[in-house]
Amino acid sequence: MLLFESEKKQTKQKQQSRHSEFQAIVLAGYGTSLYPLTEDNNVPKALLPVANKPMLYYVLEWLERAGIFDVIIVSESGGEHKIGHYLKNVYEGKLRPHLEVIKEDVGTADALRFIKEKIKCDFIVMSCDLILDLALHQFLDFHRLHDPTLTALYFEPHKSEGGGASGDKDESPKQIVGVDVTQSRLIYVASGADLDEEFSLRMSLLWKLVSLFDEMRLLISGANTETRWVIDLIAQRKAISSVREHLVPLLVKCQYQRLLMEREGIDKLSAAHENFQKTAITFSTTCDSDVESSPVRCQIFIYKTGFCGRGNTVPKYCDLNRHLTKISNDARVSASAEVGPKTQVGSDSLVGDDTKIENASIKRSTIGAHCVIGKNVKISNSILMDNVTVEDNVKIDGCVICCGAKIMERAQLKDCEVGGGYVVASESIAKNEKLVEFRNLSPIED
Repeated sequence: MLLFESEKKQTKQKQQSRHSEFQAIVLAGYGTSLYPLTEDNNVPKALLPVANKPMLYYVLEWLERAGIFDVIIVSESGGEHKIGHYLKNVYEGKLRPHLEVIKEDVGTADALRFIKEKIKCDFIVMSCDLILDLALHQFLDFHRLHDPTLTALYFEPHKSEGGGASGDKDESPKQIVGVDVTQSRLIYVASGADLDEEFSLRMSLLWKLVSLFDEMRLLISGANTETRWVIDLIAQRKAISSVREHLVPLLVKCQYQRLLMEREGIDKLSAAHENFQKTAITFSTTCDSDVESSPVRCQIFIYKTGFCGRGNTVPKYCDLNRHLTKISNDARVSASAEVGPKTQVGSDSLVGDDTKIENASIKRSTIGAHCVIGKNVKISNSILMDNVTVEDNVKIDGCVICCGAKIMERAQLKDCEVGGGYVVASESIAKNEKLVEFRNLSPIED
């Protein structure tokens, strides 16, 4: 036992010293846009299942493959126990993330301000709902090459395969992004309240603008690397609450507006940190001195050669689950599941551990662990999380059923989200509903 503990300690020390150039900060907030999936009677956003694995599993696996072992997971207080339990008792990877807990209802920049003292070097900020094929070293090498203040990763959104809740209109905030593709420069960002049907650009920027993208084509991924002084800026400016809505637009503007940079004190903050990029630019014969002499430089890395998606809304979560389920290398039906001979499980579906199915048709769906499904059940284009009970003669189409929910006999659900522990009464019918504890359904009328 002593030998085991010693080896474990040495392995942990080796991991921590293996890659200290970057830290990874994973934001594991609840996400109100995922209601009712992230209610207290279900699981935190980071643990929502995608192809029967928690979202957080994919993020940690991605970082581990890249050799980044210094990982901080920032959780809201409501989800700390469930996430902590997962990291300690369920997660089997090599990382040993440090869990930081903050109060609820804070922005992404607020979260960084809270853990300021834990950030020791350049860092990657990403949401727990981001899943992508990109080899992380490509992004980091791009950042090393340009040595900017900030490198933002944008991607072309995965096209929805339609159906069910994923077919709903995406109501995520819009963002306009201006890109100088000749220099991979991020030169204009406007989002949220700054956007109207029309927007204006300074003429000096218009001459530099090569391509203009809106969020329908490129979506911010939530992964950024920033120099240390940016954390000092966030700490000093309490008005900077969101990385996406406040920090990035401010830094982009400061590239070209010296008065704004001086007013925000950014020139003094950046001067306190060594800037190799500035030294190189001093000797450059090709850079525009009016622009390049600024201590603020925002680069953009556009990823469009592989899959990249987020699960930050119910429609996007459904699409993400559908895609990962389709390409999963896991057995379509777990070896521990008990499936009746007349049950049909499609090649685009998954059935989890210890689930019992008497007689059902399952198409384009993911069934979690420890579920019980009765006779003559039809499930299509849906997600059933763990410990769900489905009685006989039930039809479920385009739904998300949260943990511990019960769908009683002859119920019919279409394009619904059913909250954790909710009981759908026998012979009930619902369409485009969010079913939670305080909501009742009327039985089907003859």
